[in-house]
Amino acid sequence: MVSRSGLCLSVAALLAAMLVSSALQAAPFNGAGDNQTDAYGYYYIITGGKFPTGSSPNGDNASGGTMRYLVDDPAWGGYPLGQWQKDDWFTDNAGFALTLKNGETTVYDNNGIEDGTYGDYYNANGSHDLHGLYRGYSMSNNFDWVYAGYFKVTEATTFDTIIGYFDANGGASDAVPFNPANPAIGFRMNIWSNVTGDLLPTNTGSFSGDVFCTDSTAGKFSQSYTGVSRVMPDNSTDPINRLVYTLGTPVTLQPGTYWFSHDCTVPVPEPAFFQMGALLGMSGLGLLGLRRRSA
Repeated sequence: MVSRSGLCLSVAALLAAMLVSSALQAAPFNGAGDNQTDAYGYYYIITGGKFPTGSSPNGDNASGGTMRYLVDDPAWGGYPLGQWQKDDWFTDNAGFALTLKNGETTVYDNNGIEDGTYGDYYNANGSHDLHGLYRGYSMSNNFDWVYAGYFKVTEATTFDTIIGYFDANGGASDAVPFNPANPAIGFRMNIWSNVTGDLLPTNTGSFSGDVFCTDSTAGKFSQSYTGVSRVMPDNSTDPINRLVYTLGTPVTLQPGTYWFSHDCTVPVPEPAFFQMGALLGMSGLGLLGLRRRSA
């Protein structure tokens, strides 16, 4: 990630103060960027390296693939808008890290973070090289891009807690590191059904899942440090946080293939604030350092 000028820091403080009351919402598909700002940092979700239902498919599309993305901002350049796309990762990527719990019982786990069975997956100097360090950009109303990962349940599975995992600071070299405690941002989680005959999430015409969406399901978000960090080649570390959604009422998934995502939303500024951002040089600055996939 490349650094920005000091201007972005002052703009970040300005927007954080003035836009905190703006609506937090996922962007509808409109073929345009709803926000293009680095004022809140970037949200990157973490992968998992355990295969609870078998090692195929995996992150390599030759096996079918477990990583998908959806974009609705033409600023990225060249990506089809509003259509799920297959993304080619690595054979040791099971999907994006997901833990489902029912009470105190874990009913799905593709990462091993909660019980300490992740091995050296998040260590660049281990057997997985950098494969466990790669993260996926996921912000549905800021540059309008989300990632989703494959998961499968083999029997009816009831859960009351969903846990996803993210890079706690987004990127230490960013002009504005991501701050998960910032009250101006919001979080979302979604589950999509699988398209019959293909490994793709069902297209709902939005960034919301057809099976589950926290926008319309009662519950509460919380986040905290997992105690696990990504270990870089130089042995520096980068903390992994958990994003927890505790449901008001348990949900049951029937046996089948699904796609899971979580993302971050930022306040949608009023038109006057958009104009202010343009005057201060904010327009499109974030894309200079933004990466859809980054270690």
